[in-house]
Amino acid sequence: MPEKTKSIVEMMDELFERMEKSLNQIFRTGFLKPSFNLKHCCLEPLVDINETADEVIVVYDLPFIKDKNDIEIKATPHSLEIDAKFREPVKLEKWGTVQKETEFKHYHHVIRKLPDEIVPENAISRFKGGLLEVRLPKVKPYKIKIE
Repeated sequence: MPEKTKSIVEMMDELFERMEKSLNQIFRTGFLKPSFNLKHCCLEPLVDINETADEVIVVYDLPFIKDKNDIEIKATPHSLEIDAKFREPVKLEKWGTVQKETEFKHYHHVIRKLPDEIVPENAISRFKGGLLEVRLPKVKPYKIKIE
């Protein structure tokens, strides 16, 4: 039996759905802002946000962080914030016409709008090999019985 081909309208709908999802992720994680803050000596880690039917999964890349006790995670039903302190300051050189050295002391990142409402008290996290994975269960709708 031959496979049904999609109409141009179906393909355009799928394309727009993917574009909307990508743009929403960009706006959630923030864009057009630096990945570091010289005033506060912090770096912004790379972050990946995915979701399943039951949870939002956020993965942070935290090189230079060796121990889970150096990481603090805060969550609300709509946001997630991490702060991870370096045991020793990290120095990176800026290149250009003038060389300038800066020390960074921690990572900081805030997701102000998660893709779905979550239950923060049921969240779990795991830190291994410089990667922090935070699993945030979504709020399930409550069915109301009709009398």
